[in-house]
Amino acid sequence: MAFLSLDDIAAFSSAGFVLNTEERAALRSSLLLKKNEERLDEIGLWGKILGVQKDYMIAQATGEDHFVRKFFYSTDLVTWLQLPEVTVEEIKIVDTIMSRFYGDPAYEYITAKNEEQESTGDDEPHVEEKRITELKRLSGVIALINHQVQIVPRGAYYRDHLHKLSLNPAFQGLTRDGLGKLTEYFHFCEGFDINTRTIMDRANSFDESIDIFDSLARDEPKGIWSLIMEKSGASVIIRSLLWPGYVFFHSPRPCKWGSFYYGSGQKNLNIGYMLP
Repeated sequence: MAFLSLDDIAAFSSAGFVLNTEERAALRSSLLLKKNEERLDEIGLWGKILGVQKDYMIAQATGEDHFVRKFFYSTDLVTWLQLPEVTVEEIKIVDTIMSRFYGDPAYEYITAKNEEQESTGDDEPHVEEKRITELKRLSGVIALINHQVQIVPRGAYYRDHLHKLSLNPAFQGLTRDGLGKLTEYFHFCEGFDINTRTIMDRANSFDESIDIFDSLARDEPKGIWSLIMEKSGASVIIRSLLWPGYVFFHSPRPCKWGSFYYGSGQKNLNIGYMLP
């Protein structure tokens, strides 16, 4: 899934994320309660964003439309509150905030932006103050991570003749040869347009029903993803260097896959200097 099932939490132990027995029990109970209260089709863990005062555990709920999602946060693993929606303009503001999260839902960030002025004879730039709450920032960071680095294996989803996106019941996991190739992992986000380059990349293996997202192999700069084979090639872990803390796993036998974010919610702005 594009989020984490509690049953697969052990897959992320090598990535530094673990939950003890009490935490798992509390999460399993509280998420089931939230699912029933909200009459949700599906809910699972999205990640944990570390704050200075408190940390935020994030849950994601999905329905028939896989890109229409609700997000909830908890600071105690028991009570889940829905995060507010954010506009495109608010996401742009969030993308400029580089500091740590405070762990206080009521906290307000203040940013400033120079606005272009009409010719009035005044050469001084006008500085417009922008305010955004920590909860809005949480929603914005989640949206950025989902759009920029959320991963699914090739073939896990398909689009039918009506262009409806669905989980592929025939997907049995990637082949052993494909498991270690970035070409076999896709960005799980809307807006991908099949074009000539996509078809050329796939050559004779192009399938219009499953080649419906952009491949990680095309991301720039090269080296932005870290792919590690584990358990003698039986599973794979992929980490994002753009958003440190985002981790994806896939195991073909048995067929499991999922992702999780565990970090400070800060983008790596030095990625260009880190890679050759």
